[in-house]
Amino acid sequence: MQLNLGDLLEGRYRIEAPIARGGMSTVYRCVDTRLGRNVAAKVMHEEYAGDPIFAQRFRREARSMAHLSHPNLVGVYDFNSDGDHVFLIMELITGGTLRELLAERGAMPDYAASAVMRSVLTGLAAVHNAGMVHRDLKPDNILIDGNHQVKLSDFGLVRAASASQGKSNQIVGTVAYLSPEQVSGDDITTASDVYSAGIVLFELLTGTTPFNGDTPLKHAYARLDADVPKPSSRIDGVPKLMDELVATATARDPKDRFKNADEFLTALNDVASELQFPAFTVPVPQNAAAHRAAANMDDSKLTGMVTTDLPRSEQPMADEADDADNDKTAIVPPTPPAPVKPAETAILNETSVLDPFAADPFADPTPYQQPGAQPQAQLHNPPPGQSPWAKPSQPQQSPWPDPSQPQQQGQPPAPRPQPRQPARPSVLPPAVTNRSRTMFAAWWVIVIMLTLAIAIGAWWFGSGRYGEVPQVIGMDQTTATQTLKTAGFESKVATVYDDNVAIDMVAGTDPTTGEKAVKGDAVTLLVSLGKPTVPSLDGLTNPDDYNKALSERSLVGEEGETVYSDTVPQGQIASVTPSPHTMVNVNSTVTYHLSQGPAPVNVPNVHNTKADEAKQQLQQLGFNVKVENKFDDSVKGNYAIGTSPDAGSQATRGSDITLYVSTAVEIPDLAGVSEEAARDQLAKAGIRVESVTRSGDSDAVGKSANDVYITNPQAGTLIDSSQTTVTIELVNKVEVPNVIGKRLSEARTILQDAGFKVKAPSSANSNSRVIYQSPSFLSEESPETRVELRTLN
Repeated sequence: MQLNLGDLLEGRYRIEAPIARGGMSTVYRCVDTRLGRNVAAKVMHEEYAGDPIFAQRFRREARSMAHLSHPNLVGVYDFNSDGDHVFLIMELITGGTLRELLAERGAMPDYAASAVMRSVLTGLAAVHNAGMVHRDLKPDNILIDGNHQVKLSDFGLVRAASASQGKSNQIVGTVAYLSPEQVSGDDITTASDVYSAGIVLFELLTGTTPFNGDTPLKHAYARLDADVPKPSSRIDGVPKLMDELVATATARDPKDRFKNADEFLTALNDVASELQFPAFTVPVPQNAAAHRAAANMDDSKLTGMVTTDLPRSEQPMADEADDADNDKTAIVPPTPPAPVKPAETAILNETSVLDPFAADPFADPTPYQQPGAQPQAQLHNPPPGQSPWAKPSQPQQSPWPDPSQPQQQGQPPAPRPQPRQPARPSVLPPAVTNRSRTMFAAWWVIVIMLTLAIAIGAWWFGSGRYGEVPQVIGMDQTTATQTLKTAGFESKVATVYDDNVAIDMVAGTDPTTGEKAVKGDAVTLLVSLGKPTVPSLDGLTNPDDYNKALSERSLVGEEGETVYSDTVPQGQIASVTPSPHTMVNVNSTVTYHLSQGPAPVNVPNVHNTKADEAKQQLQQLGFNVKVENKFDDSVKGNYAIGTSPDAGSQATRGSDITLYVSTAVEIPDLAGVSEEAARDQLAKAGIRVESVTRSGDSDAVGKSANDVYITNPQAGTLIDSSQTTVTIELVNKVEVPNVIGKRLSEARTILQDAGFKVKAPSSANSNSRVIYQSPSFLSEESPETRVELRTLN
């Protein structure tokens, strides 16, 4: 039986208007007549109420939401059935969806996307900490209430994180936001939600999702073969740190992603701090389905809010029109299903906005649009010459509000009609004629009024102008501001780090709760930044600067032991404990260690090493090597004598060290070499010949009179060539060569080259053969000795 406006569920929840319709349920705006509050009723369609699979999914959503209580999660109040109607009573969100906000304003600036994701990840962290996985994170399931608070909804696909899905022939989830493991059928963990959250962040920054395909199946499988592109490749102005954040969250391998929402949130907060994002209040969609349901407006469009089950093979889908919709969901079995009616197929696969007063609130919804196409609501078009959105410092009009300006709560409500005043009688009553009585009464009135004025003034200037600061801890900023306003106070905002209060929630006030303050004065709301993280050392290695950064994060700095560092200059901070980016409690101590510069190393022994090798060895240890030449009579030339500092001592890397290289020249062995050749060798060695003498040693025998017998200094001696000269001693005696049998001309040449004089018969010709010589061959004679030859004529 169809529900109509005014019907009661369980005799308690009165149907006021339909808000949205999904594949298996319709959401109504209701009034809880017992408690007098507005709620949302999610009612399962009658055709699915008897289906155990759908009923189990509906009950699972109720149980999951009931087990989770968090400001960033939609609250659940009741779950029951009334006749054929199975329903879930939830918190009524009077704002709209993140999808509707994107449709109205387009891609977000980085600071706005960061503010949205901070709340999303805070809520998702509560889901993960409860041991659950959401499995269907997307902008349609992210709601923004009238107080600008972001909440997660739609827990129909939630599972325990420890429950392995195992291999399946169905893909469960919304195509555009599926993780690779959801497509491949591998185990689903909290890292799967991290991937979907990364896709949402990509869409917030760019206005589109990263993948597409001709069919939902091709769209789903696209993420198995390609990485999510950098947002900056799709739209200008996205910082590199935001690109890296998206890349880590959407890594194809779950091991390379953030482990869960807590890790993602910590990284997001670090990026926001590094980029100095301003505080930002998430705006409420102005043309949302919830607004129109509340205002009884006629509009039949709403983005899809259901989830898709796709077969894992390229087989026909149940409905090709719906398969094109990668943002919506149908349950598609692995084999072709039984025929269904067209109307049922549309209901199963789409989500639509219902006209609260239409004759048929279940009319066919708006057709599906491919991801990356124009959102179903009109995108914001800026005036000519203006940016589609402006940073907080820009004065131009922007679809994204300036975080530095107070956020409006939407348009003020229309004034209520004033009750009609009774008409005055056309004839006045008769005037009092007793003058004395009138004067007496008038005086009494004056006396009473003066007395009251004095009493009120005394009360006001005494205690009446003071009020008690109300309790606002744990509220969001908007609610706390309204609470202070109701109590008669203005408000201003300051941020503090707090170990227990969630980010963007009020952690305290100044003056504190319960204190008296003058009404109309400003009470400072201390909005939580969550737990502080240890600051990075990038650009903060100066101890004074780092202590200031610690103080700003409510942390205490303490100097620890000094350490050696090859990269950090002496006196600067080389390391901190705990390490940078670690989340710690407020007032925790962070120990920083100053650098002593590079660690000292032992100077090696390079004595008698070739100069080039010694220099290279010292440079590899980090020393600046200065070469100095020096004579040493014990080290060959171009070999290392030693170093300063000496070998075995310690010196720091980067310090100067002197390498002493020997200039000694070694006198070569010239024995038996001719005088001319000896002079050439010595000259090449840079040695000057002082004199040449004939040796007086009787044993100084050579082949020629010009042969060198010995040098002084002797061969092998190392000398300083700039200071020392050499004396050459030639042989004392020469061996007489054997010339018997040779022609006279040849014999004469041999003997003369050996340093002898030749006497031959005058009658002999040059071709005559020598038959006799005296002195005989092999005898040793002094140079210039005459050798007599006889020939055969």
